[in-house]
Amino acid sequence: MEYEAGEITTIRASKDTNAYFLHIILAGQSIGKSNNQERILNTGDSILVMPGTRFESHNTKDCRKLIVKIPTDFLHQTARKFGYMSTKDPIQFEHKANVFPMTGPLFNLLNDMLQQDKSTLYDRALIYYCRLFNSAILTMFNSNFNQSPLTSLSLHRHVERVRNYVLDHITADITIDELADVCKISRKSLYNLFEREAGLTPSAYVRRLKLESAYAELKNNERVRNVTQVALKYGFTNLGRFSAQYREQIGELPSQTLRDFAH
Repeated sequence: MEYEAGEITTIRASKDTNAYFLHIILAGQSIGKSNNQERILNTGDSILVMPGTRFESHNTKDCRKLIVKIPTDFLHQTARKFGYMSTKDPIQFEHKANVFPMTGPLFNLLNDMLQQDKSTLYDRALIYYCRLFNSAILTMFNSNFNQSPLTSLSLHRHVERVRNYVLDHITADITIDELADVCKISRKSLYNLFEREAGLTPSAYVRRLKLESAYAELKNNERVRNVTQVALKYGFTNLGRFSAQYREQIGELPSQTLRDFAH
């Protein structure tokens, strides 16, 4: 949606819990207020409004802005597709203004999307455009999501299928038989596949994804009280073994992660 003030105006956005809103200032100035914080946005600035946030903007007469609605589920799907660690909680972006490039690939992509006739554009093409744009947003704005080191191990469709299944059931006790059934192959074929494509057993692959998820939660979740809470959540009942495996993969003890990123 493109908005042009024409006079000094105030816009109050509703608390939409199912979408992010990207505000791009094309001309003039806008003062954005949310969560008791105020940001002055000048021409070329942009800001992402989190789901469930009441955002208020005061706009100058010459203000022109583009507001892009980004469905929460689709942004999370894109994050998963491009290898970011995914949780069920919304991605938390830093609440600060970023300069939006008015030239270059991202601007051209957004312009192409706006120029397309949605009635004649194939669904697959539209999804492709939107996924590229969302990927650029994930790169442009700092967030609490981390790209998984396991992402680059293999692009094999079965490995990706297992990865998505594990992340969808990350706190469950996942068996090898489940994973073989997901891929519609035998246990032996599954072991051979992961040995060839990832250099890991399926169990080790699942464990590494769980450890990465535990790291992301210890680093970013303000509700975490202690390491034991997180270890048990992801199925690690032996706390000593969890700490050793965590340190081997992450490079530090889980207690260190929790201490370093305590809010």
